[in-house]
Amino acid sequence: MDGKFVLEVSDKVHPGPTVDYTMSVVPGESLYQSMLRLQAHPVSGFTFATEESSLGHFVTKINGLEEVPDKDYWMIYINTLKHPSLVGVDMLMPSHGERYIFAYTNTTADHPNKMKK
Repeated sequence: MDGKFVLEVSDKVHPGPTVDYTMSVVPGESLYQSMLRLQAHPVSGFTFATEESSLGHFVTKINGLEEVPDKDYWMIYINTLKHPSLVGVDMLMPSHGERYIFAYTNTTADHPNKMKK
């Protein structure tokens, strides 16, 4: 194990407190694998679900909060809400000191990937 990183869960649709999970970095382990490891510890309270696609795992539910197709969904950011991830959970490799933010958001939110008219 090589350092620590934080997985943050934040609901931007129904604002409330964020939940942080501090985890050990395991070299060569993807964020998806780290999430499986966290979920395997019931005391953490962390749960998630995914759908598989040709691009890898797509996170559809975290801690009971599930996406609503074409409306609400989970977005991944790195360190700050100003830096959306360009890859999914299978390609992200956690590193020491990083913060991976899963923000539950909706299609009407003003975020960097929303198309402007």
